[in-house]
Amino acid sequence: MKQKRWCGMTAKTGTVLSGVFTIIATYVYLIFEQKHMRSSECTEINQRAKRVNMLISQFIMCWSWSIVLFLSYITFIISCLLLYSVYAQKHRGLVLYIIWILFYEAVNIVVQIFTNSSSSPGEVRVMRWFGLVSRISLHCFWMFFVMSYAQITYKSKSQGNIISYNARMSIGHRDFARRKSKIMSLSRHYNE
Repeated sequence: MKQKRWCGMTAKTGTVLSGVFTIIATYVYLIFEQKHMRSSECTEINQRAKRVNMLISQFIMCWSWSIVLFLSYITFIISCLLLYSVYAQKHRGLVLYIIWILFYEAVNIVVQIFTNSSSSPGEVRVMRWFGLVSRISLHCFWMFFVMSYAQITYKSKSQGNIISYNARMSIGHRDFARRKSKIMSLSRHYNE
């Protein structure tokens, strides 16, 4: 059976490249954002922040580097799990990757909104948003391959289970017929 190709790649190749892209893009993101997210103004919680919204925004601004570092570490692990899932043809790792990337990018958008301060130059803000939008766009592109390959592996595993189940049933049916004929011949033998 000939595999479908999109942009000159099969679903499996695109899924592997998706994992590699995620590892590289996350590493580059950490390098670039390190300067802009570390803030020395967050030594203690501001006493003026009385409202919950202000407390949440201040928490995200103060802990943005730790949040991004933790999420990136988890992203590295899940990307490696994706590569293993492609090798082992397991669809659960692929589905986990899809869910995680959606969550990861949503949190990164929230962090970007809260850390995009007016104190940094306009060019830096534009570059940060450009990097985020580019990465999200490419994740959407690669997600198509991951979803296609997850569907292929799921269908192949379910068909494999049905084939093995039918094989067991047919083997059992033959054995039953053979045993039945032996029983019938023995019963005739004793009846005579």
